[in-house]
Amino acid sequence: MAKSNRLSDRLNPKTVNQFGKSQSSFGHLYNNGAIPCKLSHGSVNHRLVWNETPESLSYDPLLVHFAEGLVETQHPYTFITRAAFIELCEVPGSGDKVLPLLCRLIPPLKQALMSKDKEVVKGAFTAIQALSNSIKSHLNPHLKLILAPFSKWMNNAAMKELVESTLHVLEENGHKEAYQQIKKKIPTYNSICDDTTQDSD
Repeated sequence: MAKSNRLSDRLNPKTVNQFGKSQSSFGHLYNNGAIPCKLSHGSVNHRLVWNETPESLSYDPLLVHFAEGLVETQHPYTFITRAAFIELCEVPGSGDKVLPLLCRLIPPLKQALMSKDKEVVKGAFTAIQALSNSIKSHLNPHLKLILAPFSKWMNNAAMKELVESTLHVLEENGHKEAYQQIKKKIPTYNSICDDTTQDSD
């Protein structure tokens, strides 16, 4: 099939699938119109355009699809999954919708953290920050499942700052319990909260 030269065809993933092989089910869902947002190409920055306001959306299973899509390495899947996951978590009161899905969000987040692709891992750390800000200390019981890859990336100079900022968010939202779990996995971690280090040994 000849490649279309029409701009509308090049921008519309439902018309021409130019994005390569998807790493998850997200690509199939997106290309078939099952995802209620699309990428808007700006002259400088891209942004998401939602079919309806994020506040009105059902997160089940939408947020899970975005979490599973964090392993994507092809544009526009990379931008859409990361931006959409964060935007849904940042909706005021999102915790009420996010919390029931937590057990289904942790496995894909862990999978993304274990990727060999640094951009995928960066997206996972950013998503975890957004998740922590949404559900606060409710993430604590699941930290042991996602903290293991953190120590590996702490030793990577290009990733260390992002890893540390993610740990700070987890501690700030999860308080003493989160600090204790972080300290067990990453003994070199230094607390940013004065009250979490008391009686932590």
